[in-house]
Amino acid sequence: MSQNEATTAFLGRRKALVTGASRRLGRAMAIALARHGATPALHFRGDEAGAVDTAALIAEMGTVAPIVSADLSDAAQCTSLVGAAHDALGGLDIVINNAAIFERTPLDEMTAQHFDRHMAVNARSVYAVSLEAGKRMRSSGGGDIINIACASAARPYPAYIPYSASKAAVVNLTQGFAKALAPTVRVNAIAPGPILPAAGELEGQGERAVEHTLLKRWGDPEDIAEAMLFLLRATYVNGFTLAVDGGRSIA
Repeated sequence: MSQNEATTAFLGRRKALVTGASRRLGRAMAIALARHGATPALHFRGDEAGAVDTAALIAEMGTVAPIVSADLSDAAQCTSLVGAAHDALGGLDIVINNAAIFERTPLDEMTAQHFDRHMAVNARSVYAVSLEAGKRMRSSGGGDIINIACASAARPYPAYIPYSASKAAVVNLTQGFAKALAPTVRVNAIAPGPILPAAGELEGQGERAVEHTLLKRWGDPEDIAEAMLFLLRATYVNGFTLAVDGGRSIA
């Protein structure tokens, strides 16, 4: 059996929406989906060039990945995004809620606006996309939603309180939608630890994050892609948040 035949047997040409697919974790997950037989729709907000690059990498596998744009801080655009992806793909079987903002907010600089912005982009978008996609999937017979949470959902980062709170909301939304959409649609989450250095991080910040893991090293976007594939394969897992954090959550 060829690799293409083997992988197609896994995802069976399923249709997927990946938010934030222009780079980093979103790109890795979109490529992994295509490698295993799915057709991903690639969402971006500002980085169209990155989305085009992701689509080009997927095209090398013989898959045409449509590109869709939306500002996820706008709830109406979140709903429209699901419809656009559904129309572009001719259906929707998988949603990966990956897009998020990660802004440093030290106590002396923190405002209510920081909280509102993180909750809108990181949590309300998961709510709006999951609500629209979940209802469509339930009507069509089933599907999978995977949300990207964070290790900080359980152990908040003191300089990233709004971000950490938004990711705790993602974990709660994962459990809530898993209950509401069962038994036809499964909803799970992945909680990454230190995978890639954050844009604009302070000197030594990344090294300290790695030091807090048991494995004492960075993870890789492929680690998150493999966790996503595991959750898509593990059909008796629902409402679960899988830590992929080098042991940080128990360190």
